[in-house]
Formats: sequence, structure tokens, C-alpha cells
Amino acid sequence: MKYQLRNIPLLKKLLWADFILGGGTALIGLFLYPLLTGFLGLPANVIIIISAVTLAYALLALSLALQKQPPVLPLRILMYANWAWTLVSIGLLICYFKSATPFGAAFLVLQVLVVGMLAWLEGRHFVTAGE
Repeated sequence: MKYQLRNIPLLKKLLWADFILGGGTALIGLFLYPLLTGFLGLPANVIIIISAVTLAYALLALSLALQKQPPVLPLRILMYANWAWTLVSIGLLICYFKSATPFGAAFLVLQVLVVGMLAWLEGRHFVTAGE
């Protein structure tokens, strides 16, 4: 099935939001994970993995936001990757909710909601060719 994009200006704003939210989360996590382990109640390796994955998504979103006409395939990859990360985030929420601090639990819940919302909003910009 062939897809086209609609409302590219709004899509680009969404990609910038994806970059800023993901990039900010990633940099804070990568540089401050020793402090965040106690604050969030999450193991350092979990914070580092979340940060590294989030940085990868943020960089992909940035590369797409900088293009005049973002290509459909990488956008679809980003959308599906965000859905996959939403599922992983639900797993992290289930695994660490009880041991996390209230701030850590809030972070895990927000991660599920924000990444899921980004995936859903990005998906709304695809239409099948001919529609």
C-alpha cells in the first residue's frame, strides 16, 4: 500500500516536539543518571537504556523535521518505533512501578502517555494514495 502525507506543517511541528521532548529526556538521563537513580527509584541501567533509546528516536525525528518534504518510509518507521517503545514502556511501568518513587512512577506513566500520543498523532498524517 502506498501512503502520502497530509498537513506537513503540522507534522513538522510534531516532529520538532518529538525531538525536543525526547532529546531533553535523553540528555538529562544520560548526564544525570547517578542522581536520577535515587530520585526516580529506578536502576541506573534502566535510566541509561531509556535515555539511549529516546535519544535515537529524537535524532530520527530531528532528521525528518529538518527536511522540506519528509520521506514517508522513515516517518512510518518512527511511528511504528514509537508504538513499539510504548509497549516496552508499559512493560517497564509494570516491572518498576512498585519500586519506583512517586516521581519515578509519574515518569514511567508519562513516558507511556507521551510516546503513545506521539505515535498516534504521527500516524494521523498518513493517507493512502488516492484518498
